[in-house]
Amino acid sequence: PSSYQTMESDCLNLLPSVCEVLADSKLLLHDDTSLEKLLDCLKDLIVQNDRQSLIQYLPYLLQFLQKITKSQTVEPSIFSFSLKLAGLLASTEHSFILLQERGVLEYMFQPDRWHVLELWQNSSVRYGWLQGLWNMLQHPPSINLFFKNGSIKMILHLQNDKGLFIMSLSSQILAHILNSITPVVLSNFTKIETPNCCPNSTEFDSVTKEIMTHVATSLASKEQAVIIQALKLLATILTQCREPLKSMFWKHAVEPLEALANVKDGSFTLPITAVLQAVARSPVLFQPDCRVETLMDLMLFSRCTIESVKFAGSILQMENCPEVLKCKATDVVLLPLLYATASPLQLHELDKLNVHISQLEKQLSQKAFCVCLLTQSLYNIAEHVCKKSLAHIPVQLIASSVIRLLKICIGHRPFASPNVDVFPHLIGCYKIQQCSIDLLGNLTVYAESIDLLQEAFTVLLQYLQCPDSQTTVLKKTHHTILKWLSICSPSSDIWNTVIHELFQLMKKHVCDGRWEVRDSTLEFITQLIANLKGNGKYNETLHSSDMISVLFTSLSDPEDYVQASAVAALGQVVAAYDVCNNVQ
Repeated sequence: PSSYQTMESDCLNLLPSVCEVLADSKLLLHDDTSLEKLLDCLKDLIVQNDRQSLIQYLPYLLQFLQKITKSQTVEPSIFSFSLKLAGLLASTEHSFILLQERGVLEYMFQPDRWHVLELWQNSSVRYGWLQGLWNMLQHPPSINLFFKNGSIKMILHLQNDKGLFIMSLSSQILAHILNSITPVVLSNFTKIETPNCCPNSTEFDSVTKEIMTHVATSLASKEQAVIIQALKLLATILTQCREPLKSMFWKHAVEPLEALANVKDGSFTLPITAVLQAVARSPVLFQPDCRVETLMDLMLFSRCTIESVKFAGSILQMENCPEVLKCKATDVVLLPLLYATASPLQLHELDKLNVHISQLEKQLSQKAFCVCLLTQSLYNIAEHVCKKSLAHIPVQLIASSVIRLLKICIGHRPFASPNVDVFPHLIGCYKIQQCSIDLLGNLTVYAESIDLLQEAFTVLLQYLQCPDSQTTVLKKTHHTILKWLSICSPSSDIWNTVIHELFQLMKKHVCDGRWEVRDSTLEFITQLIANLKGNGKYNETLHSSDMISVLFTSLSDPEDYVQASAVAALGQVVAAYDVCNNVQ
């Protein structure tokens, strides 16, 4: 056996003594890490179906749990461990029966039985109770016990617990329970019920109705925290449960959701988005009168612009996004970029964007809003340009707008615009520069639709010439230049000019005071040589630029990283060209 298995075996051999110590009511445990490791060890035995070891150690574990049920003073962390352990052991039907015969499960999973100990007030005990249930609910007898004990009400109550892990796990359990008792629909005409030992159809209806009522009531609550947790539960159910549950819950929740979409509260945007993403991935989207599109439309145009841009990005991620909705989402994502650069608003439904347009002037005049809004817009455009998921992508318009934005960010004002308040926030803003350069690089996938090669190279070279350019911005500029060179004909005048200017700039950057700039420049030279291998004109320019001697000089750089990059660059030169004469 491996050393790990030997160590595990040694730990298990100590189990009888450990159980005896843990059952001591005087024990005060300051760190429960060892208990979690013990649970992991026992879980491995169950997963590996190691019956021999389980049979060997089960009596000690049962004895320990029985002592806990009779104890009048238990330390909360020990009791939490006991709940998790009982659930873990009860995950197999054989052990479940043994625990039930000894009254352990009835005691552990009915908090009323130990309320006098005042343990429920401790969050670790509440979490332990849920974790124990989660471990146990793997077979029909455990599901029956769950309903017999009326645990559903307690779990719904824990939906509004202050502990995030407790709320999350309670949602997982509710979704699991619903799946466990839901009839499996095979077609429109036949269905197979869940096993006979599980709750019958009346109980299924009762439990489903109870959870649906809880969701609907919580969504109509006046308390923000209650509403947000109900949205999270609904998203979990719509993601994890099967039909007909998805349709049932959606029909029950759609009206409260429409009311919430009209509430001007930004804290609801993300959880509502999660709900809509979940339902959009389900067959519910294709049902008549599902109102999913209506709700998404409402979210696009009723939120503040920043939230709407985020939401539009999530719509564009949908696999089965209806074309009308995709057009609207594309409009919302593009609007901040086009407005900030005074570009023509060539959008699908300009009338619907009037609310956002009226907000934009004020938002862009405030630095925090301006940077956040533009980076969000640029990030979403860049992501969806790559996936080609924007509707009828106006490539030329996006390219010209982002080039304008990049010019503004280094102090140029390439156009007359009423949006004067925007400029001071953009100059030197590296966040917007990085996002813009990424987007400009991604646009090269539409090479046939772009007629802005000269403009793109001009602004990228300006960034390399700018002494204030941040290291990351320079690195992204290198990467984007490589992309644009890949769509530029080597026989063109533009190509020759760019290559010549690049070498002059690279020679300066290799001597930059910042080692990160020197290093990234050498990496760029290496990539450039590799990408243009075998190109005669490039070969001539490389030889005449004195770049090779500069690379040799970099071998003496004080930074090890830079030296290594210089070696890689020279290696690429040697592999691609005959440089013997130049070395001499």
